[in-house]
Amino acid sequence: MHDHGVIAAIASPGGACARIVLRLSGAGSWAIVRHLTASELPMGGPVRLSVDEMDVPATLLRFAQGYTGEESAELHVPGNVLLARMVLQRLYALGARPAEPGEFTARAFDSGRLDLAEAEGVAATIHATNERELAAGRKLQSGELARRLAPITDELAQVLALVEAGIDFSEDDIRFLSAEELAHKTEALILRLRGLLDESVRFERLAHEPTIVLCGRPNSGKSTLLNALTGRRRAVVSAMVGTTRDVLEAEVVLDRGVVRVIDTAGVEMEQKDALPDVERQMRERAVAAIRAADVVVLVEEIGGTYSSALWPRSPNLFVATKSDLHAPSGIAHSHLTVSALTGSGMDDLRTRLDELAFGSRGGESLALNARHVRQIESACAELDILAREVESRMEELSAEHLRYALDALGEITGMVSPDELLGRVFATFCIGK
Repeated sequence: MHDHGVIAAIASPGGACARIVLRLSGAGSWAIVRHLTASELPMGGPVRLSVDEMDVPATLLRFAQGYTGEESAELHVPGNVLLARMVLQRLYALGARPAEPGEFTARAFDSGRLDLAEAEGVAATIHATNERELAAGRKLQSGELARRLAPITDELAQVLALVEAGIDFSEDDIRFLSAEELAHKTEALILRLRGLLDESVRFERLAHEPTIVLCGRPNSGKSTLLNALTGRRRAVVSAMVGTTRDVLEAEVVLDRGVVRVIDTAGVEMEQKDALPDVERQMRERAVAAIRAADVVVLVEEIGGTYSSALWPRSPNLFVATKSDLHAPSGIAHSHLTVSALTGSGMDDLRTRLDELAFGSRGGESLALNARHVRQIESACAELDILAREVESRMEELSAEHLRYALDALGEITGMVSPDELLGRVFATFCIGK
């Protein structure tokens, strides 16, 4: 993908800092650094760099096989951007060249230090804007996706080997897999791949603000709850039924990120009679918001009935409101009990909303980007075709579908890696990574 001369770049984030890291990689990195100092180079430790007649204190780290898998060096210099750029220009003058975006990680991939999914995890970590994205990027970078895919691809490769062996011995009428066994193994592989998709979240979803919709009967306390969550009077509150007639939206800051909370008009889902035009529009907008939401919270005053089956989808959380006006007896354990006026139970509600919006703190799901999903779905499509045609006993076609499925999964980690694909992946990186 790239030539393997010495490359150099600033590898630490911009802005004020105590030290700035300059990274070099490629055969000859140490020799270039040696030109900047009169003393013998330590493998790691303090050095004095001579740059434009200045004596620059620095810390040197040398690696026979660093992050890129090749001879590498890092110079940690005082946190002055102008000074760091002067040192970098001197490195260029001595034979290094500026690194292209993502080139350090591309070299790590070329040398086998990272697979392609792990490399994408580096990019995801760099571009993370919240705790969920950071956790997902780190999990991808750690090789979790490759570990989850490995037993599936191994099984797929074994099935392919048995089918191809049957082709080799077809003249002897020897079959290593019966049609029933091939069908069973194919269906099991499809289930495992579909399970991986179902258990995972999408990077695209991590990047947007989760939407939480408050729904319930009229005068159940939704608007008061919205005001309590935002800390300001976002919604008009009144004892009069039907005060909220449209969807109201506000941003709420939770522990791990910002969510959009939507207060819908109170509606009686049990009502079957023809509604006046205004009430019909109120219900339609509430139903549309509920269907589009990431999280649905059904709100009801203590003592009310939670007829969740009548709503467009099953709520993720039940909240019993106005605990300051009612005794706590008779409340289901699955319900959170709050008083938006006194603040009772509001901390528990915020914690629960944070978990629903951003996942359990115990262990975040594996996150897949659009490319991963596309390749897994392609593999499933090939296996679906094979499962439908397995009774035909055409080993050559069976092997072809299995190979296509294996290739699709191989592209996720770079086992099959067209140059165009690699270029698109690494172009998203910053210069010093």
